[in-house]
Amino acid sequence: MADPRQVYRARPTPDEVAEVLAKRLVATVGTLNEDGSIHLAYVIFLHDGGRMYFETSSVTRKARNAERRGWASMIVQGRASTGRSLMVAGEGTARVLRGPEAHDLNHRLRAKYIKPGALDGFDRAWGPLDDVAVEVTPARWRSWTGSVLHEQTQKELEVAYADAWLPDDA
Repeated sequence: MADPRQVYRARPTPDEVAEVLAKRLVATVGTLNEDGSIHLAYVIFLHDGGRMYFETSSVTRKARNAERRGWASMIVQGRASTGRSLMVAGEGTARVLRGPEAHDLNHRLRAKYIKPGALDGFDRAWGPLDDVAVEVTPARWRSWTGSVLHEQTQKELEVAYADAWLPDDA
């Protein structure tokens, strides 16, 4: 049996982290509610210059929480080209961007996910609704890869690891 310290302290390489953060994945963002609980939401995101960005409306709880408490965390899960599955999380200060700065950032963020021929339409539809962007500057990054756990589990299985899971819709 594997040592839990090896399993839960297995880290991806910086290149794997950068690769996953560049992918068109969703992130989960956590902001702090007034009562101390955490508000969670899925967002599309942009990683640029060591910061994470997401677009939203100024009326959303995540925007209000970020503005009032100035803190957020984000987590992304994906697979690197090495085949390793990994998780990347950052937590730190949150700043709500408004006006032309938010507009430009949100356009760049959407361009990561939307086909060029449809981007202008998305800007026209989403721009009036998602009027702010939130910039998260992580003071702390965490990352983990499940490769050690995967390898240990595969040794115990009589089928391929991927074939052992029930389908998502089950």
